[in-house]
Amino acid sequence: MDLAGGLLDSLRVALLVLGFASAAHPVAADSAAGNVSCASVTASARPQAYGHAHVVTLENHCSRAVSCEVWTDVDPSPHYTLSAKSGETAEVITRAGSPSRTVEAGKSCHLVSAG
Repeated sequence: MDLAGGLLDSLRVALLVLGFASAAHPVAADSAAGNVSCASVTASARPQAYGHAHVVTLENHCSRAVSCEVWTDVDPSPHYTLSAKSGETAEVITRAGSPSRTVEAGKSCHLVSAG
């Protein structure tokens, strides 16, 4: 085996190991993305006259306020910013008139410092 072939095989093994490591520890990857587990987001498709309104709801179960960037799998861009104090809920409509009846939400949240 030549040098290039050996390096390519080493790269494939490294990528395979990294893939298994990230699949085995999704919480660590979530924490690295800045998400806090005490804040949750859900998405719903609410029927309206023409299609569905996609709504993302943030529920803050944290002891401090949170700020989150949220999006949906139907519309991954743009991201919307939702903020909620401890115990509060916030919502945003990400799309009106969508033909899609199913939608999933994504988030990137951080705790807001007091002050």
